[in-house]
Amino acid sequence: MVRGSPNPRYFGLPARLRRARKQSGLTRAALGSKVGRDSEVPGYVETGKRVPTVSTVERLANGLGVSAAWLGFGLGDRLTEHGKSTCEGMGARLQLVRTERGHSKAALARLVQLSPSTVADIEGGAQTGIEVVEWLAKALAISPAWLAFNEGPRELPKRRRAVGPVVATQST
Repeated sequence: MVRGSPNPRYFGLPARLRRARKQSGLTRAALGSKVGRDSEVPGYVETGKRVPTVSTVERLANGLGVSAAWLGFGLGDRLTEHGKSTCEGMGARLQLVRTERGHSKAALARLVQLSPSTVADIEGGAQTGIEVVEWLAKALAISPAWLAFNEGPRELPKRRRAVGPVVATQST
């Protein structure tokens, strides 16, 4: 946990995955088999040993019948309203927002400490980890769930912060 600033949204993924898997009555191995992944993958994700790719979160979410946005980032409703989640089109969404914001691939890469070729690869359809998606979304001021899975609003609602201490005044 990071003190003094909000933790990345994907930090809650292991607990959300464990909760959804147990509620579905599946073992880790059964979930791995159901989603066409190594039976160890759900265990690695649940214990925090690995940060999954966007496509792995998509498969796990679809196998459990939950929203990938909720599973990966804790955003939106737990259950999906529009059928199966998909990360298809993530590269196009990234390119759209990057150009709208006036960033070159190199400039965006510098903001999130990646190489320009990594940004180009993602825009070309390559998969990446959900932590990278969250870094990109934060740099572009958009929702990581929208970027990764086209779920939920494009922009995250602004966090409400208190301006200062509330001071009681005395009426005369």
